[in-house]
Amino acid sequence: MGILEIIGELINPGPVGEVDFNDKKYEVQQNLIPVRFVISVIIIGIVEYLFVFQKEYMHDYSQLLKINAFLIIYLFIASVTRIKPDYNNLGWVPFLINNPFRISDSINRFLVILNILLMPGKFITKSVIGFYMYCRKQK
Repeated sequence: MGILEIIGELINPGPVGEVDFNDKKYEVQQNLIPVRFVISVIIIGIVEYLFVFQKEYMHDYSQLLKINAFLIIYLFIASVTRIKPDYNNLGWVPFLINNPFRISDSINRFLVILNILLMPGKFITKSVIGFYMYCRKQK
């Protein structure tokens, strides 16, 4: 962070997005719930396959436990986090050129990247929770 960014934010502060840790929205179209669940199970199966059938991890159960614990923590963080960056403040040419007089555009770009990294986990968790609610409703 340069001195120009600090002075620029003091003179004309830019809007910054927000991170909300209370995401309880699990509404999915009813006809797509089984398809989303199957895609989610396939994604989890591919990730597990890539780690389980590596020669160095095949007989090391503690390493497999660490990988699965990391996967569960990632899915939990993705399910409870809702990131809303301010897309109007991403730099001079949106997302390409940094505004040297503001740090808020760098924060918003970081929030966009964080949102992209958490999207697969959010898709998986919403699909699994939606399928669970769908099955409970069918009883």
